Amino acid sequence: MVSTIPQKVYTRRSRMSIVHENAPRYRRSSKKVKSQLLDELSRILHYRRKYLSFLLRNAGREVYTPQGRRLIADPSASLTSLRGRKKVYTEELLPSLVLLWELAGCISSIHLVAFITSNQDFLFTHPHLKNIPLDRRQKLQRMSHATIDRLLKPVREKRELTGRYTKNPHASSIKKAIPVQPHYEKPKDLFGYLECDLVHHCGESAGGMYTHTLTATEITTGWTELRTLRNRAQVWTVGALKEIITTVPFRVAHLHSDNGSEFLNAHLEKVTTEAEIPFTRSRPFRKNDAPYAESKNWSLVRVYTGYRRYDTEEELSFLQPLTRLISLKHNLFIPTMKVVEKQRNGRKVCKKYSTETPYHRLIHSDELAEEEKSVLTRLRAATDFFALVQRIAELQDQLDRAYHKKYHSQEVVCV
Repeated sequence: MVSTIPQKVYTRRSRMSIVHENAPRYRRSSKKVKSQLLDELSRILHYRRKYLSFLLRNAGREVYTPQGRRLIADPSASLTSLRGRKKVYTEELLPSLVLLWELAGCISSIHLVAFITSNQDFLFTHPHLKNIPLDRRQKLQRMSHATIDRLLKPVREKRELTGRYTKNPHASSIKKAIPVQPHYEKPKDLFGYLECDLVHHCGESAGGMYTHTLTATEITTGWTELRTLRNRAQVWTVGALKEIITTVPFRVAHLHSDNGSEFLNAHLEKVTTEAEIPFTRSRPFRKNDAPYAESKNWSLVRVYTGYRRYDTEEELSFLQPLTRLISLKHNLFIPTMKVVEKQRNGRKVCKKYSTETPYHRLIHSDELAEEEKSVLTRLRAATDFFALVQRIAELQDQLDRAYHKKYHSQEVVCV
């Protein structure tokens, strides 16, 4: 007979006490009695017969090890697997990680690892980061890019960052009599090679006058200078390039542009000839001939200004300081990826990248004199990263208000 217990809703402990009481009888009974016992216990305890037979076979069973130790099985213990290790980088790191990601401009995880490593001397002085526990700070510094991707995945999906990567449908080129240099003939390690491109802030229509942003990128370090131009007139482009050539912290050894008339004109050719700087252009309709400048058009210009049309003096007054501050932020603090090694394994090409800031690449370069490096070091030390990010956000907000202001004029009140 099965031990009689009042019919009620049993707790796990009371159920296991019934199992322990009936286990010895179950193990010494015949097959027919075992079947009857399983039927009755299944009706009382609401367990499946197969699970009940497992509990009855093992509950209170004595097992002796080769060393003579006596063990008593206890099926009431949790059977959940405890294999594997506990997570080190848990959700408690997410608020601090999201803050670092936003400070860096929502860059990729590989860039973010290098950003934290390169700027840890001041990043954790931020008001929301300086008081975090030491172990949490060390985890943020040791975190791999794969772990960052895992933690940031829901945040990225929520913000739908992938929808922002749209191609620019507006492009034009004019052939001029300046030597063509395709990407496969480009010198890979020529320090001072400057690629130039123009970003059009024309919105959906290329008609009329509107502002442009000039992008000039040095290919070995990633150092990028941005200048906002009133329009495409060659006087603004040539003037901005002359300023860039004289102000960058290195000597410009080569100038490369696309086929736009703002670049391919007698005035700029005269400037490069007098400065003894070789001047080449891309093939028509081949953006890959200037890949470094083209990549900066998105990460340094479109991310901050979008695809809107800016054609007023007020918008120009905000764009000019904004682009200069963006250049300063990315040159001194934001890491960029650069291929340093390629290995072919059969049909697969394995690439090795370096993730450093343009500032650190210049500091580690043998092309700069110690005096020039000390000037750069003082510039970075004197630049407040948090104030810089805040000022960029303020200028973006002012630019946004100026953009909406020209399309939402005050209503005329009729008396």
